[in-house]
Amino acid sequence: MIRREQAEVARDHALSARRSVADHAVRCRKCTDEPIPCELGSMLQRGAGKICRESADALAAYLPQGTEVTYQGDRQDYRGRVFTVAGLSPRNPWNGYILRGRDVRPFFATLPSVQPSSREARQREQFDTVKRAVEQCCAVLAQQRVMVDVKAERSDIGTVLVTWSSAAFIAAEGRAEQESATQAGQYIAAALYLLQALRAHTMRKEWHEVARDVHSAGRLAERAKVRV
Repeated sequence: MIRREQAEVARDHALSARRSVADHAVRCRKCTDEPIPCELGSMLQRGAGKICRESADALAAYLPQGTEVTYQGDRQDYRGRVFTVAGLSPRNPWNGYILRGRDVRPFFATLPSVQPSSREARQREQFDTVKRAVEQCCAVLAQQRVMVDVKAERSDIGTVLVTWSSAAFIAAEGRAEQESATQAGQYIAAALYLLQALRAHTMRKEWHEVARDVHSAGRLAERAKVRV
């Protein structure tokens, strides 16, 4: 998942590249009259194809299939309604999406005409805060040379998942117990505790508790003097 600004930049580059191809074709007699473009025309077409593929990848990463969006485009009867992203447009995947909704035939919408729905935006914000807290805990562990591969992921239905390798986590708990009388051991134990709390609270969708965990992770990183 990427930021909207990244998707917008990728789309703008694709639009610019396609304009360059069209502008050259108008001015170049060979590209206009013959089936095989000139050397410059071929180079522009190859470049535009690559840029358009990158734009399509960016759009798919920003609003994956199944994402809830609010339509804000020119179609007055659809404006303000919530739809689901069915996928990228087959005809111009670098430019927008196909949306579907109840009692509505699938239709094309450009990137500027859609925004994540309020529910989608809330879920993304929740995921971002959990991910940052996980990164802070892992940074504290890494500072003490404890490596646990912790992942914060978001499922297709918006559920936030915090997972790790059980063997590595058990080894880290052993290290924390052995060094419990030291500051390093206390930092390790605190980071492991917060990771467990984040996993349990996100699974149960106890977001008020998650907010406390996130705050505590920030305080721990601050005390340990680590930056993420």
